[in-house]
Amino acid sequence: MMRLHLISTGSIHPLDEIKTFQSLQPYTDQLHLREPNLSAAELLDLIEALLGHGYSPDQLTVHDRVDVAHVAGIGVQLTRRSLRVRDVRRHFPDLVIGKSVHSLAEALAAEAEGADRLLYGHIYPTASKPDVPPRGIDALKQVVTFTTKPVIAIGGITPECMPEIAATGATGIAVLSGILGQSDPLAAIRRYQGVRV
Repeated sequence: MMRLHLISTGSIHPLDEIKTFQSLQPYTDQLHLREPNLSAAELLDLIEALLGHGYSPDQLTVHDRVDVAHVAGIGVQLTRRSLRVRDVRRHFPDLVIGKSVHSLAEALAAEAEGADRLLYGHIYPTASKPDVPPRGIDALKQVVTFTTKPVIAIGGITPECMPEIAATGATGIAVLSGILGQSDPLAAIRRYQGVRV
C-alpha cells in the first residue's frame, strides 16, 4: 500500500492547527513540516506538541532544518537550498534524510550521497508551479526504475491519480493543497485513504 505524506502549508501557524493535525494523524504515514517562517524554537515547540497529540517521531519530518531534526529525533527533508546530503550524512549518520529531486540525475546523485528516500515531482500540473511543466508519469517511472531508494511522488496528485502512480512502483504520494487546502481536510484525506493501492 502506498504511503501518504502530508505536507504543511507554510502559510498558517501550525500550533493553531494542532487539532486538525491530530484528526489527520490516523491517516498520515508521514507529516512534513515545511514551515520556513517559523524559528527553530517554534518548530521544536510544534514537534513536541505533535508528539503529545498522537504522532510518533518516525511519522514526522522537518524541511531543511537539520539542527531541529537532530534535536527532536525526527527526519529531515533537504531541498536545492539545503545542506548537501553527503554533508548531513557525514555529520549525522543516523538521521533519516529525504531529498527533493526534479530529475533522474538529481535522484541518482542524492542516492549516491546517502539519501534514505526521494521526493520527486511535480508529476501533474499544479497551481503552486504554474510556469513549470510537470515531469509526468513516465519520468516518475524512470526514477523508480533506476534508483533503489523509496520514491514519493508529489505535485497535483488527486485520489483519482493514485492507481496510475502506484503502477510506477512509487512507494507513496505527498499532498499539500489536496488535503490542507480543502475546507474539510479530514474528509479530503479520507478520500485519498479510500483509494490507497
